Amino acid sequence: MNCIVVQTPADAAAMIRAVLPKEQKEERVFVLPLDAQGRVLAKPILVAVGHVDGTVAIDAGAIFREALKAGAEEIIVAHNHPSGNPTPSRADIAATARLQDGAELVGLKLIDHLIIGNGERFCSLAEMQFC
Repeated sequence: MNCIVVQTPADAAAMIRAVLPKEQKEERVFVLPLDAQGRVLAKPILVAVGHVDGTVAIDAGAIFREALKAGAEEIIVAHNHPSGNPTPSRADIAATARLQDGAELVGLKLIDHLIIGNGERFCSLAEMQFC
């Protein structure tokens, strides 16, 4: 997979959308492992699934474990909003800050945290300057 380079948030969002079920009934959290040049090391890795009636906690340990197993130096974290609205919540913004701090501790670089909505809609927290 490492001939694919993620150049924009839209590139990464398209990769996440490709592994999301068509009907988004629950939140799913993914990590996209990259090398230091932004080359994709593996397909997006599912690290958590929420319940139909609630959200899922973003588990930094699971994200970092999967990223390190894949040999990542950089990561993009993504999750979907089943409502279809990709606007980040306060919890999403806080989780991004925690992920960024934790990634540095384990030797990874958090490139972005994407929130996937319906259709082509997504939000890049890096573009919003939260990463």
